[in-house]
Amino acid sequence: MKESEIRPEALFDRYLELSRRDIATFFADHAAFREIRCPACDSKDSREGFEKLGFHYRVCEQCSSLFLSPRPTEEMQAAYSRQSEAVEFWSTHFYRETADARREKMFRPRAQQVGALAAQGLVPAGGTFADIGSGYGIFLEELKSLDLFGDIVGIEPAPGLAAVCRGKGFRVIEKMVEDVAEGEVRADLATAFEVLEHVFEPVRFLQAAAAVVRPGGILLFTTLTISGFDLQVLWNESKSIYPPHHINLLSVGGIRDLVRRSGLELVEISTPGRLDVDIVSGMAASNRSLPLPRFVESLLASPPSVQEDFQLFLQRSLLSSHIRVLARRPI
Repeated sequence: MKESEIRPEALFDRYLELSRRDIATFFADHAAFREIRCPACDSKDSREGFEKLGFHYRVCEQCSSLFLSPRPTEEMQAAYSRQSEAVEFWSTHFYRETADARREKMFRPRAQQVGALAAQGLVPAGGTFADIGSGYGIFLEELKSLDLFGDIVGIEPAPGLAAVCRGKGFRVIEKMVEDVAEGEVRADLATAFEVLEHVFEPVRFLQAAAAVVRPGGILLFTTLTISGFDLQVLWNESKSIYPPHHINLLSVGGIRDLVRRSGLELVEISTPGRLDVDIVSGMAASNRSLPLPRFVESLLASPPSVQEDFQLFLQRSLLSSHIRVLARRPI
């Protein structure tokens, strides 16, 4: 998989341009922003990381997570999600134009991962499945085709996206997961792909996600980790570290702390990402003045086979920026 297949440069840069314009509309009142402790380990000790587009990222002294503080309130974030040009562009133009590639490169492999969990006996056959942030329902379609679950539920707060999922025949709870009532869903397995990096309070989000799962059930979530190679190399130049969208970029250790604080039992943690080297290479090609360590310059000049081996090393060593976490709700 290449970054350009799921995130074409022109489309993605247009999205980022709209995001910059939206900041002045939705986040001009910095006096309303809230200072927070580390969202991963809850430490009060942090240092300035860098400033980007008027927002300040901090680095936790305890677990090395990167996070936005002060950050916009939940009300400001909600208004942005409902009304911003960038979110509208992502939900329409961007998704439509990349839907086929994302189905093949992202959503089908995710469904196959869930199938592998079922094959391992971690989830019962014919049970209930819930996806938190189901979007256009492409992942739900791919999962349904595997015929693993008796009931598939989408949890999607955006009215337009919820309507799309219903139109595809899925049961949808049109709420934020934090607003789902206890017992409204009793899933054997719930997933939350690329949601954690966006939410105001990660521990509350994970606690709410865990409440969707029956005792003994499994929560699978993915997110970005600042421990990953491309984020460490590119740092404030990374397009993945971009306010007001990605506000929690937790370290591997920080994610372990967060899972524990959320009352979940960690089953497995991995970094199966495939794009770290490709992302750094793409940024270097588009910005010749980008400062890179000599080792990275040497890596990008090496044969493709060397770069592929290095990406495998990142995966095995918990050093890719895409992290996958399996956790169990205690009985």
